[in-house]
Amino acid sequence: MNSTGSHLASLPNPPKPLPQVPGPKLAPFTRTATATIQFIQELGNPEQDMDGRVWKVNIQEKEYALKMFRFHCYKFLRSSLSGNAMRRLASPQLYADYFEPFHCECRAYGRLKEENREDLAVRAYGYLLLTPQQEAEISRLIAGVDYDPDYAKAELKGRNLWGRWEEHRHLPVRAIVKELVSPQDPFTSAQLSDLWRDLEDLHRLGILVRDINVFNYMGGKLIDFGRAWTIPHPWPLNSAPEQIERLRQQEPSGLQGAIVEWGIGNGWDWGKVVIPDELNKCVTGESQETDRYGADPRLYDWRKWEKNPAAVDKFYEKELFAEEPESTW
Repeated sequence: MNSTGSHLASLPNPPKPLPQVPGPKLAPFTRTATATIQFIQELGNPEQDMDGRVWKVNIQEKEYALKMFRFHCYKFLRSSLSGNAMRRLASPQLYADYFEPFHCECRAYGRLKEENREDLAVRAYGYLLLTPQQEAEISRLIAGVDYDPDYAKAELKGRNLWGRWEEHRHLPVRAIVKELVSPQDPFTSAQLSDLWRDLEDLHRLGILVRDINVFNYMGGKLIDFGRAWTIPHPWPLNSAPEQIERLRQQEPSGLQGAIVEWGIGNGWDWGKVVIPDELNKCVTGESQETDRYGADPRLYDWRKWEKNPAAVDKFYEKELFAEEPESTW
């Protein structure tokens, strides 16, 4: 896993919980972060999930869903996935740690694990790093052609199957091992109060999901945190008040939109459907019980998990954001 010539730091060896920044982390699925994997069949819709591919796999004689993530260059992370943050972060690696879909999921699932609230989503068990041989195998299964596992010869500039750029040369494809659930409808009309309660609980745990839509639910549970921002995070330090309000409003608005979209498409009898009143109030910013838009993720007490909260505060105040011109990178 040599990263010579890369702008991104190599993954830790031996593997450690990721990402290596303050806050929640996801541990490797095995001690070495590698495993013998039998790829069985692709799940979901790869045309809709732009972050990676999900396959049904067999690991250690048990079936799981394995989500394998594409890479994103830091310039894309900065301009798009970070919301075009007003203040630049101190390094390209920090953009990956906080905004790359793989690390976003690691941080969100890490929080659910440390709070013992894995019931709020389809479970994740840990991350794996694909070997070159495994990457060649799954790439061949997906593309239907032989794939050169030699990273030094792989096509870069984001045009290859896994989205590698020069900054990702030699880095292995990263994956998260998740619970395998049978295909189900996103949710039923009877689950609407549970959907809203779970979303508010996620907010109380400092998780802003940022991608609430029909395709990210299965059986009434969220299956994807690839866009999630988990406190502690740069966004509350790097956003104007009106931008924060807009981001928070998008959560209940997204859920309300998903409910209406799925209900209309499936012919629900709206006379019998009860959309939580508090959800509707949060959509319009009229909630009286909470802070206009519901529970505020920024209020989560993340310091209780830190051995040295003062050092983490110093990191966010003095080290997270850049001072030197971008040309120095």
